[in-house]
Amino acid sequence: MTTSSQIHGGAEMKAKSVRALVSCFALVIGLAVLAAPAFAQVAFTVSSLPQQARFEGLTETMGAVQATNNGVGGVVKAGSSITVLYSGTIVVPTTPQNVLTCSAGVTGTGTVCATGAPSVTVGSIAGGQLTISFGSDTTFATGSYFLVSQVRVNVNGLGAAATAVTATLSGTSALPQTFPLTFTNATVPVAAIVNPSLAVTVTGNATPMQTCSVTVTAFTITVSERYPAALTTAANETSFTGGATGTYVTANGTTVIVNFTGVPSGLSIASTGVTAAGVLGATTSTALQTSTGTSATLTFVFPVTGGTTNAVDTSVLSFSAGVANSTPALTGGLTLAALGTTNTLSASVSIGPIQAASAGPVSFAANTQGSGTVATIGDCVTNILFPFMTNELGFDTLFAISNTTSNALAFGAGAGAAAQSGTCNIVMYPIMLATETGSSAGNLVAPSAFTSPTIGAGGTYVFQQSATQFAGKSGYLFAICRFLDGHGFSKVTNGPPTTATIAQGTLALVITNTATRLPFVNFESLAH
Repeated sequence: MTTSSQIHGGAEMKAKSVRALVSCFALVIGLAVLAAPAFAQVAFTVSSLPQQARFEGLTETMGAVQATNNGVGGVVKAGSSITVLYSGTIVVPTTPQNVLTCSAGVTGTGTVCATGAPSVTVGSIAGGQLTISFGSDTTFATGSYFLVSQVRVNVNGLGAAATAVTATLSGTSALPQTFPLTFTNATVPVAAIVNPSLAVTVTGNATPMQTCSVTVTAFTITVSERYPAALTTAANETSFTGGATGTYVTANGTTVIVNFTGVPSGLSIASTGVTAAGVLGATTSTALQTSTGTSATLTFVFPVTGGTTNAVDTSVLSFSAGVANSTPALTGGLTLAALGTTNTLSASVSIGPIQAASAGPVSFAANTQGSGTVATIGDCVTNILFPFMTNELGFDTLFAISNTTSNALAFGAGAGAAAQSGTCNIVMYPIMLATETGSSAGNLVAPSAFTSPTIGAGGTYVFQQSATQFAGKSGYLFAICRFLDGHGFSKVTNGPPTTATIAQGTLALVITNTATRLPFVNFESLAH
């Protein structure tokens, strides 16, 4: 007879057997789960081939990013994605063609990593992020890889402090437990930023120009790359991103832009040649340009027509400044209207084209690669010194300043001076003669000045000291006249000239002018 204890013991043994069976089953499943990644996981190691990029660039080509499966052969499941995040904004491509390529050993349904019906495609592009989508299961054999290239980024938008552009890879698996995606060395440099891209040397002309007889003045600007491929042709740029079959074949290469400022009205600048032609071509702008005023900018654009992308190229741009004749051609000896000041002609160089990123796609932000002074121009002047004048103790001084540039009748047509007109800046340095003693000079008084009326060619300006702001003082006087061949005479009288009984005349001195003493050149001296 079976007892209750026997029944209880049998039930307990059966329960233990069931528990043991469940435990074994759970262990098998657990081991299977743990073992699965060893056969399915794709473990990418990220590398790159960084290249140099122009800081001014809005559409700079980045180096290629490569993700290699260094694990066992595995599968990226359909519905998974990989993102490539650049530290700058992606501007090209606007459509994802020719960006993604795959090596042998990457297999899946359809044509992998290509246009048409691929199993791996580049999807949305937003900001600096590019997304790679897997439309079907894709197998990566050990050592196989995918490559992201031909991406252009707004480098200038990173700011002047940036020295590099980076790319960071990450992945989202459709089955992360059994088919995870991992990345080693996920962030890599894709570009080293060069700022500025060009080295510029402006070699100006040290001899000042004068408005009364403008000489043709030559100067040069030397432009050198600071790294190979800073200056590129349209063909170069096209080869970087897409080639002849791409949807973003570039419309242009780079240019060098030269801007001139401070050029007075009527003065012209001509582009006269390019040394090392083949790097930069002749200007595509009007070769001879005439200024309409100092606020105007004269712009010359030079296209990149050749050179190499594996060595630094240098070009020398030659220019001349002067006055154009009716041909038009720069001709020496012609005149400009008086400026009343000294003008500095400056040049600045930019890399271009300067345009929005969507216009190129090779585009640059506003920039200055270098600048300098190319020439100076001022009015023709005569510096006249009257060594003594007085309007004290009953004396007065009469002055006469003559503009003798109208002398063709005296010397013959073509043999005289070029007729000029201009004003004189008349400056007195006074003392109080009445305060002078045998042991001390008179008290000094602050100098003062006034501007004469315009003195025409052949004219004379006469004034009495007592009728000016110099009344009641003694001292000496400079007349800075904005015409050549100026001469002066003064006469001290004991009272008004009509009633004076004593008079002493003095021929004024013409002071030789040099570039180191005054801002104008004067070709005349009486050698007093």
